[in-house]
Amino acid sequence: MRTALRTSIVTAALAGAMLVPAAGSAFAAPAPQAVTSTKAAASQAERVVINKHLVADMVNSATESPSVKIFIVNEDGTTRPKTLASLDRGHTKQSVQGTVFTLTKAETAEPVLTVFENGATTSFPLPKGKAATPAPSENDRYAGQAVSIGNGMVAVLRNKAEGPEAWIRAVGPQWKPGDDYMSRVLTMLNRQQTSAAVGGVSLKLTKADTAEPVLVVTEGGASKSYPLPKGKAATPSSCVSEVKHVTVGAGGMTADLTMSPKGPKAFVHAEGPGDWTLTLDRSHPKGPDSYYLRIINPNSAQPVLNWKTQGGENVPVKTASFPALPKGCTFEYKVTEEQTGSATTGVTTQTQAQTPVQAQTAVVPKGAVAAGAELPVETVADTDDSTTLAAGAGLFAIVAALGTSVLRRRRNHG
Repeated sequence: MRTALRTSIVTAALAGAMLVPAAGSAFAAPAPQAVTSTKAAASQAERVVINKHLVADMVNSATESPSVKIFIVNEDGTTRPKTLASLDRGHTKQSVQGTVFTLTKAETAEPVLTVFENGATTSFPLPKGKAATPAPSENDRYAGQAVSIGNGMVAVLRNKAEGPEAWIRAVGPQWKPGDDYMSRVLTMLNRQQTSAAVGGVSLKLTKADTAEPVLVVTEGGASKSYPLPKGKAATPSSCVSEVKHVTVGAGGMTADLTMSPKGPKAFVHAEGPGDWTLTLDRSHPKGPDSYYLRIINPNSAQPVLNWKTQGGENVPVKTASFPALPKGCTFEYKVTEEQTGSATTGVTTQTQAQTPVQAQTAVVPKGAVAAGAELPVETVADTDDSTTLAAGAGLFAIVAALGTSVLRRRRNHG
């Protein structure tokens, strides 16, 4: 009976000894010894055995950032409740009585706990989680693609919300890609300043208003190009063209021609007694029947203004083209081209249904216009149709008030 009892005690002791690794054996192990059945229910931590005196609870997931808590194991196998060391992304290294615990690759999705003790390092990978979102850096505003352009200079090429930028910085002669480049700024090129010269080198930012600008570096007659990252094309500051001034008749009659996304617009102004104005646009391209004045091809990309200045059937029609729409702007309507028309005008006739043509009439100017002041571009480009009167008879009365034989001759043309 006693022999059997002693045998069972010895067997149990040997079994217990096999379950507990010898001191220092964890350092030589190529992989961590995970206790697969042990999970901290509250935090879903994975527990690994560091050695016979230490264990680590490791947490990492898509919703939880990596963290490690180190606990001491008592001689009876129980774990002390007080944490010996605690690591996370904000605190990645801690030393306790000569043992150094480090959370490496903490910003990645696969961080690793390393334990350095007695000259040996053991690694314990955490569960796979989610990489950290990079925190904004004060240097992010100036970071970019750094390329060597020679003569101890690099060009840091950017093309973000600020638009294309080429920061020219001084570096040492041994600089190579991957080295730090946040050194002294020599000059900077952008859409406002597209050229510069530094140290005998000519720099130019070409295609600056497009989505794919290029830095061109010229030295000793030889040029080399450095494409910037692709970005967004520049947005035009205004989609209204410059004003083109045209004399369209005797007696100080002029027309201010502009082009905008809404189409062509002609602001006609007659000076002298009984000043009057007339606005022609895409919806109202024709003047009154008493005077030959009209926009030809109003729905095309290249409309023209036609007019006659004297009486008689054989009087030639004079023509002036409208300014082009500013680069980068588009029309708000379908552009339609026209085919060859009368020999008199030298322009074309629309084959597709046009916008209904209405006769424009004049309006007696008020305020600054009546006083002879020039209209600003905004006024010329944005004159509303409501500024014209619907009664064609009003124009006859005003023109008659001018009392000139030239104007009387104009009535003979339609």
